[in-house]
Amino acid sequence: MKKAKKILAVVFTASFCAFCLLFPFSVKEAAAEGINRCIFVVIPSLYAMMTASAILMKSGLISSAARFLKPVSKLFFGINGELGGILLFSLIAGYPVGAKMIYSVYTEGRISKRGAEILSGFCFGSGAAFVFGCAASSAAVGGVILLSNILADLLLAAILTRYLLRNCHTTEVKGKISLNPETLNDCIVSSGRSMFEVCLCVIIFSVISEMLKVYNILPIIAKFLPLGMGESVLRAVLDVTAISGVSARLPVVSALISFGGVCVFLQISAIFRGKLSVLPLMLIRIAAAILSGVICRLIMPLIISDKAVDVFAITSRLHSETSPIPSVMLMIMSCVLIAESLRQHRTKRS
Repeated sequence: MKKAKKILAVVFTASFCAFCLLFPFSVKEAAAEGINRCIFVVIPSLYAMMTASAILMKSGLISSAARFLKPVSKLFFGINGELGGILLFSLIAGYPVGAKMIYSVYTEGRISKRGAEILSGFCFGSGAAFVFGCAASSAAVGGVILLSNILADLLLAAILTRYLLRNCHTTEVKGKISLNPETLNDCIVSSGRSMFEVCLCVIIFSVISEMLKVYNILPIIAKFLPLGMGESVLRAVLDVTAISGVSARLPVVSALISFGGVCVFLQISAIFRGKLSVLPLMLIRIAAAILSGVICRLIMPLIISDKAVDVFAITSRLHSETSPIPSVMLMIMSCVLIAESLRQHRTKRS
């Protein structure tokens, strides 16, 4: 198995290098498309939530709220109040945010390895900003997608967490709320680093998707997909930020967004730093995607008019009216804060 992985890695690397050398214009266009998604979709929908999650964890706010959430989280999910708060927040925060919060609890030794790996699969949501800003052609469509995703995760968590997390070690910390400028600065710096990794993954996967198309791999696989799904669906499976180009019925779109895509799994793997496995997360997301598609099909007639039930869900392009300046300024400010944080760290060490 290890030898097969090495051979596969060598073949993929050689193919990727050859693609970059032989098709420079395709690489340029794909990279530009990935950067465009980062500026107009990823950063606006994720950066604020990433920072908010760091503030909740480092300031002790989520630990302080644990006692209010404990009865509900224990009753429905069999987990303590802090983990219940992370679960609920992650459903609306954005894909890697929940995994980052769970990893923070794991590194503090307050949850077992198995518990962290399983919970990261449930603490997983696209976020309202992503759904309404990139994936929905109307408010009603966006509401159906978001509601389907949230209900699927909550239902799956309520069914499985008691069984999967049995005998998993979890503890709560009772501490005071501490919010100061230094904590805020650390949260922004941490979020900036995480966003940098996320954006790099999006750009790379955009190039990989183009490579698979040029090598005629995506068209071949698309022929075997059911319900007339094509290359756009495969691109979204690789990178969910490509969902804006998908032409598929609403339950399929809902399932794709619930799944998250290979690019998101790679981002979470980078957050885990090799200390946690992403395999349980992937299996849970496959189950959640199927359940989300079923729920979407059931609630569509209740929210969307009968004439619009079978419409295609996705907008034809990203937001052309949104200025990239705020996103660019956020990146610049993050780089400045990271540099300042490193300088202060070196000064303290010396």
